Amino acid sequence: MTIASKQGYAGKRILEVMRSGVRYGEAIFEELRGAVPGDASTILDFGAGAGFFLEKFHAKGVSVDAVEPDADLQFMLRPLAETVWSDIRDVPKESFDFAYTVNVLEHITELDEACTHLSRVLKPHRRLFVFVPAHEILWTSLDDEVQHVCRFDRQSLRLALERAGFHIEHMKYFDSLGFPAKLGVRILEQFNLFKYGSGSMEFYDRYLFPVSRQLDRLFKGGFGNNLIAIANRAR
Repeated sequence: MTIASKQGYAGKRILEVMRSGVRYGEAIFEELRGAVPGDASTILDFGAGAGFFLEKFHAKGVSVDAVEPDADLQFMLRPLAETVWSDIRDVPKESFDFAYTVNVLEHITELDEACTHLSRVLKPHRRLFVFVPAHEILWTSLDDEVQHVCRFDRQSLRLALERAGFHIEHMKYFDSLGFPAKLGVRILEQFNLFKYGSGSMEFYDRYLFPVSRQLDRLFKGGFGNNLIAIANRAR
């Protein structure tokens, strides 16, 4: 997927499956809201997808603009977003106090260009929140289905953001239990014993993810299935 792709998103089935992860989504939103500066009046969702986080902000009366290349998803987003762009290159420079991107950068082939545009649309010294899948060793059929280009670690994400002119404030892993769980999935898939679906997501979300969140606090984000970065536009 390029930063300006107009083709339909191949992972729409997974977008629906992920909505079964109520606790998982709420936990990401909790991290996201905690990163929003108190004086932020303009917010951008880069790669808004089906609008999960736009819905959350909208319910709290917070206005958010969005970038989403998929035409069908754009139609779903318009009641929730002030403005919806299909391409971040069309977003005016230095327009936003805060931008976030959740499970998006791993899809983008022109990563440096996308990160540079994220820096461009932020006002100087304003903040970016990034949430991405972590560790190539955790690659499963899910990554193939949704057409991931990569999974990140601290170094690869840090370098991508720094090349775009960001200063890293904080990085941590998320979903500690997801690391061994994803390894288990990778092994089971070798024997055709596992397939992602709403049932498996609901089970993990209800019974295992609450434990994972406790482990995140215990291990202070030292490892996990995902990676969070909070960064400032350096100039």
